[in-house]
Amino acid sequence: MIELTQIGRQLIFIGIVFFLVGLIQGALIPAVKNSRMALSGHLTAVQCGMALAIFGVIWSLVALPLSLEIFVAYGCALGFILIWLGITIASVTGASQALPIAGDGFSATVTTESMVKVMVRIGSLLSLIACILIAFSLLPILR
Repeated sequence: MIELTQIGRQLIFIGIVFFLVGLIQGALIPAVKNSRMALSGHLTAVQCGMALAIFGVIWSLVALPLSLEIFVAYGCALGFILIWLGITIASVTGASQALPIAGDGFSATVTTESMVKVMVRIGSLLSLIACILIAFSLLPILR
């Protein structure tokens, strides 16, 4: 039986709120400068919100030292939020360098482009590291 931990409950809450934000963003897609990028932001929030909620449900199975567990849980949430925020800012401003496929044909100021790039890269690195650690911490359940 899976039990909910404190971190797990928090991840579920963050995930559901993030999912809700993604649904609201979906309704606002036509109102931004780059609707393709806004669609990417909407999908990112919905998918990452679901992932965080699932992580919360299975969190009692994650076998990590407490300090690493805290880093992984909140690093993953922060990473997902940074990616979404970078994409959302890009959809409003037209920034395209960090995400050239969705941003094709758009551009923004150098400062905005740099900010989006930093947010997406840091978020991607944080979430990648956290998800790798989650995967390895779950290996014992295969035995």
